[in-house]
Amino acid sequence: MKDQNRITEEFRVKGMICSRCLKVLNDELRQAGAEILEIELGRVVINYSSQKISRSHIERVIRENEFSLIWDKETLLAEQTKRWVINYIWNTNLEQKLSGFLVDKMQANYGSLSRNFSRVFGKTIERYSLLLKIERAKELVEYGGMNLSEIAYSLGYQNPSALSKQFKKETGMSLREYQKLGITRRIPLDKI
Repeated sequence: MKDQNRITEEFRVKGMICSRCLKVLNDELRQAGAEILEIELGRVVINYSSQKISRSHIERVIRENEFSLIWDKETLLAEQTKRWVINYIWNTNLEQKLSGFLVDKMQANYGSLSRNFSRVFGKTIERYSLLLKIERAKELVEYGGMNLSEIAYSLGYQNPSALSKQFKKETGMSLREYQKLGITRRIPLDKI
């Protein structure tokens, strides 16, 4: 006989941008008594007994782990766009233009995606991708496996000076100065 008190529910979650986010939320929800049926960036489907755990407790677990729930379609679309932009910067060779990449992945008009992103986050997709490139450059400098020219080319810049100019404009120091600091000054991706 099926338990009448079991509920299967999907939650759309803002701020899930990496595999670590998935692990944290998966572990915390399981510990709270929920059975995870599906989990991916921005989305979790759970099954739980309403006699053991309440919906408000599940929402509290999500909020306490610095995520928030998404209720409207516009925010959901903007979060999906954000995740694809991160994927583009970190996991592609950047040969395809970002706009074409997003259109291919999201099967939507770039102008609509861009307007929605700006409305929800208060910055353009282009600005957001630039800020991500700066953080990626910091990360690559810290890893130490590439010289500054290789970093610039890997981030899609035609020459190292273009990256250097943008880096200095955004951080107040040159890429070489950042490299010489020898300390981490990166911004978490969910805070950009």
